Amino acid sequence: MRKPDLGAPPSGRFPVGLGWCKIRRRPMRILPALTVACILALPAQAAPRNDRLWAAAQEATPAAVETLKALVNIETPTREPAGMAQLGDLLAARLEGLGAQVEKIPAAAPAHGSVIVGRFTGTGKARILLIAHMDTIYPSGSLAKRPFRIEGDRAYGPGIADDKSGVAVILHSLSVLKAQGFRRYGQITVMFNTDEEQTSVFSGRIVTDLARKADVVMSFEPSTVGVEIIPRAAAGNGETRVIVTGRAAHAGAEPERGRNALVEAGDIVLKTRDLDDPARGFRFNWTQSTSGTIRNQIPDQAMISADTRHMSKAVLDEKLAQLAERLKTPLVTGTTAKVDYRPGRPGYFADAASNALIDKSVAVYREVGGALTPVPAMTASSDAGFAQLSGKPVIEGFGLPGFGYHSSEEEYVDLTRIAPRIYLAARMVMELSGQ
Repeated sequence: MRKPDLGAPPSGRFPVGLGWCKIRRRPMRILPALTVACILALPAQAAPRNDRLWAAAQEATPAAVETLKALVNIETPTREPAGMAQLGDLLAARLEGLGAQVEKIPAAAPAHGSVIVGRFTGTGKARILLIAHMDTIYPSGSLAKRPFRIEGDRAYGPGIADDKSGVAVILHSLSVLKAQGFRRYGQITVMFNTDEEQTSVFSGRIVTDLARKADVVMSFEPSTVGVEIIPRAAAGNGETRVIVTGRAAHAGAEPERGRNALVEAGDIVLKTRDLDDPARGFRFNWTQSTSGTIRNQIPDQAMISADTRHMSKAVLDEKLAQLAERLKTPLVTGTTAKVDYRPGRPGYFADAASNALIDKSVAVYREVGGALTPVPAMTASSDAGFAQLSGKPVIEGFGLPGFGYHSSEEEYVDLTRIAPRIYLAARMVMELSGQ
C-alpha cells in the first residue's frame, strides 16, 4: 500500500516548514540538495493546533462520508473499462470544481480508463505531488454482495480503504485548504491512477515523471485500524511463474502414457511453501494456477504464479535460486519446469529527507490527539516505490485507517479518523509550503 521540489529561491531564500531556508549564491543545479537540507530542518515537535483548520476538517466529515459512498458505488476493478471511465469523469469534475486544470492521460492495455492529473497553481514555490489510485481488487458484482453501509463508526464497501479512502482524503484536504484561502504552495499536482493493483504497469512511469517535477510526494494508501502505522519502507514486488511441461494422453484410455503437468505443479506448490520468509522481509505465496483445456486429457502444460515481495534484492535472488534448485527433482518423471520471474514495482526506502517528513507527520497528527506509529517496513508495496525513483522525498500512508482490504473479510474504514486525516494532509501541505 506516493514528489515535490521546492522551486527557485526568491531573493536568496525560499519557504519550507515553519521558516525560511536561506540559499547562498550557488548554481541552480544544486537546488535538490538544498531542498533536502530544508526538509531536514522541519521541526519534528508538535506545534499548537491550527484551530481554524481543525474546525474545518471536522465540518468536512459528513461530506467526506458522502464522497466515500459515491466512490464505492462505482465499481472499479483494474480491468473494468466502464467503471474506470465513470470514476475518472467524476474525479476530473471534482478536481475542476476545486480549481484545478485537469489532464486525462488515456491508459494503454492492459490498463483501462484514464490517469487523472489535476494541477493547482498557487503563489509560492513548493511543488507537492499527491497520489492515490482508483482501482480495486474486487471483481464486478462485488458491490451487490457487499454494498456500502455504515455501522457505528465504520463504513463498509469494496475498496473503501484501499484506496478510495485515499482519494477522499485528498479531495477534502484540498477543499479545506481552498476554503481557508490557502495558496502559498507553488503547485499542487494530484494524480489518480487506474492500475495500481496490477503493479502500475502503465502508470508507474507517469508517477515517476510527475515526481521528478515535484519537490515532495505524499502517497495516500490506507493505514491500519487501531495502531495507525506510517512505513519507513515498503517492499518491491513481482510475479514468480513456474511453467511445467509434461505429455498429454487420454485420461481414461491410457493415462499411463501421459506425464501430468498439473500433478507436478501441485507438488511444486507443496515443496516450496517454506520459501516464504517474513523474518527476512520476503513474502512468497502461490496465488494462481492454470492447466489443461480438456477434462478427459492428461494436461501437458501447467503454470503456477506466486505473488512475491522483497525488501532485499540479494534475498530475492537467493530464494529464486532455491526455487530453481528444487525444480531439478520432479515428482512426475518426464516433466520439466522452469522459473520465469517478472519484476513489478520497485521498493520504497525512506531516505533522510523522507524520514524527516515522517517525523514531522507524527508531530502534526499529535496536534489533534492522533498517534502515528512509524514502522521500519511493510511487505505491502505501493507507488511510493515508483515515486522514489525520482530521487525526491516520499511519504506514504495518508489514507484512512482501514481493515480487511485484499481479503475475504468485509473491508471497512474508521470514520472517526476522517477529520484527523484531513487535518494531517492539509497541515503537511501548509508546512511544506512554508507557512
